[in-house]
Order: sequence, then structure tokens, then C-alpha cells
Amino acid sequence: MRAIFILLLAVNLIFFGYQYFFVAKVEAGYGPKVSAEIADGGGGLQLLAEQDRAPSPNKKAEPEVKLEVPAASHQKADAELCAMIGPYSQLLQAEYAVERLVALGAPAHLALIEIKEGESYWVYLRPEVSEKEALRRLYELQKKNIESHVITKGELTNGISFGRFADYLEAEARSVEIKKEGYDVDIKMLPRMIQETWVVIDAGFAEKIGETVWADLLSKESALEKRQNFCLGVASR
Repeated sequence: MRAIFILLLAVNLIFFGYQYFFVAKVEAGYGPKVSAEIADGGGGLQLLAEQDRAPSPNKKAEPEVKLEVPAASHQKADAELCAMIGPYSQLLQAEYAVERLVALGAPAHLALIEIKEGESYWVYLRPEVSEKEALRRLYELQKKNIESHVITKGELTNGISFGRFADYLEAEARSVEIKKEGYDVDIKMLPRMIQETWVVIDAGFAEKIGETVWADLLSKESALEKRQNFCLGVASR
């Protein structure tokens, strides 16, 4: 009896040792490191939806397509040419030409065009601190019989003008005269602009006017001529 009891006790101890030391170690992570291998090779677990969205390493990325909206083209506008007749010395003749062209179905309008015609030279005294001081200076000059006037607008407002001259030598001579009277004057070069009156016909309509009409319009004044110019920026109506 005693031998059977000792045998059963030994078997139980062996079974208990097996369960405690071997099985417990396997469950605690001492078995094959499957999760570590997955982490090294796959970069972590992913949901199926994430795998669908992730790009395949063997598949080339498709090039990104950018849609560009082209800027509005001004080539057509830049290429349009308007016919012009001028310059008119008499406004009445220009208005008559506009009326006749419009009656013939050609939209036309008057245009005042500024043209640079050389330079002018302005002899002046620098602006005073106020209008009152400018008038006092003018009175002082007029008492000395020096022809002058107060400048009332622009960057030289409240300055004193001694005239504008087309020739620099004339401006310099005038400057010397004023300096002899004890005034420190300056000379300012300005573009000399003139205004010319032209009749402008809209693009595409000049070809519809007969040569006889053009010849008649150009005969109204001796200096008239017919030109073509880009319609943009020709002049304002």
C-alpha cells in the first residue's frame, strides 16, 4: 500500500512540474517569436482597408496630373488695328468726318492724342512755405520789373516761374539775368507735349469704306493722313 501511495505521489509531482515549468513558459512567450518576425518584415499590423489604400512596393507610383487653366489671351486684341485720320487742326472738320463714317456704318470717334515734341526748360524759384510768402516774393520781383508769376499747381506749387523755353541756351540766359538780381533760380527740363485731334475707326470697318470716301475725307485739310495703329491705348472716347 505504501509503495502505491509513494508512486502516485511521484507521478503527481512530475505532472505538476511539467505543467508549471514547461507549459507556462510557452504561454508566456518563450516559444517561437512569430510576432517579432512580423514586426521586422511588415512594419506592424494593418487593417484590410488600410492595405487597400497603401501603395504596393512593386507598383510604380502614377505621375501626378496638374490641370492648368490658361490665362486669357490678348493676342487677338493686340493684333487688331484701328484706322486713324488726322491730325485735324479744325475740330469741326473732325466732327464732320465722324458723322460721315458713322452714317456709312463704320463706328468712329474723336481722340485727343498727346505726342512728345522735344523738351522745354522751365526757369523757376523754389516754392515758398505758403501762398502768402509766394505772393510777397512775387510783389518783390514785380517791383524790380522782373516778369514772373506764382506757380499754382503741381510739385512746384507756391514757387515762382520766370518762363518756359524751347531752347536750353535761352533758359540759361534767363537764369543768369535773375541770378544777377540776387535770386537763386533753377532750371527744370520737361517733356514738351502737344495734343493732336484724330478720328479713330474701330477695327474691321475701315476696309468697308471705299477709296473715294477716304480721298474726300483726306482732302478737307492739307496735313491729314491715314494711319493704322493698335486699337488698345490709342485714345479715350
